[in-house]
Amino acid sequence: MIAVCICLSFAKCNKTDENLIRQRRAAPISSPKPTPVLGLPTKQPAPAFTFTVWDESGLICILAKIEASFTITYDIQGGTQQLIDRIPIDATSKGRCDYLLDEKPVLDVSWIGGFTFRLIFEKVGESNWGINSIDLLYNTADSLFRGSTKGGKKVARSVEGSLGMFTTPLGKSYLCPSPPVINLMESKTGKQTVVLRLTNIQIQAFQIEKGIFAPMVRCSSVGFGSGVQAPIRF
Repeated sequence: MIAVCICLSFAKCNKTDENLIRQRRAAPISSPKPTPVLGLPTKQPAPAFTFTVWDESGLICILAKIEASFTITYDIQGGTQQLIDRIPIDATSKGRCDYLLDEKPVLDVSWIGGFTFRLIFEKVGESNWGINSIDLLYNTADSLFRGSTKGGKKVARSVEGSLGMFTTPLGKSYLCPSPPVINLMESKTGKQTVVLRLTNIQIQAFQIEKGIFAPMVRCSSVGFGSGVQAPIRF
């Protein structure tokens, strides 16, 4: 009699366990709620073949199409030597446009060899913008500078007040097929170390709408080293 009771009790326990297992299987499995992630703003599409900078909202704040060559003079044993380099097609760009804290947006164009071509923009008066300075950052310790005796990082900078030809009304872009040659001075010694030649340049900083160049202000210079006449306004 006792054995039968034990058997019946054991069967009842098994049946109860099976019911519990079925209930657990049937119950939906709750997943933990994902932690919200603050994503970066979607960047405005950039026009093809441009060097571009976006602001914190993802809107384009600097646009540039630039072809440039640099004749760099550097020291070697017994004298100096020159290296000619150009902005390559695979150069990359970055920069900043913090208008609240910094009234001088910056565009950096960099490429292999340790080169960075830097444009620093500014507002000119209440109705214009321009280029405050142009820098070339390079390193004469790189293998491109054969025979260099004073290897190291260098900064060559435009002469203060020499870039007035780029002054452009706010809300317009600047276009020039061949601006005058620009001399860059080594920041520590003050010596001219870089000759910059720009071609087919179109740039704009400030008040860029819909991520594209605004109507242009075109210079009338047509050759290296020539003066720039009064710009033709469209």
